[in-house]
Amino acid sequence: MLAIAVLWVVLALVAAWGSLHFARRDPCPTTWMKIGLASCLLAATGAAPLWLRSDIVGEGLLGHFLLLAFWALTIFGVPLCFGSIVGALAGMHNGR
Repeated sequence: MLAIAVLWVVLALVAAWGSLHFARRDPCPTTWMKIGLASCLLAATGAAPLWLRSDIVGEGLLGHFLLLAFWALTIFGVPLCFGSIVGALAGMHNGR
């Protein structure tokens, strides 16, 4: 569990650092679009347990693929999205 926490922190910090530098350079509408895309991915991850039940998706190959994609997004995508949003907001605040 400690390894996952360290992975989350490292991924979030790397994404925040990169997003901070890009947000200083990019115009505001581009940065808001990046924040919106990351927010949509976070919302899809948060709503996934509602539609990833076996009675809805089934037990076939598609169900297993969707479950694998959900856990990959949970492990890697969530900290990247959080870091991207925080870094972009910090870059917009400090860069302008």
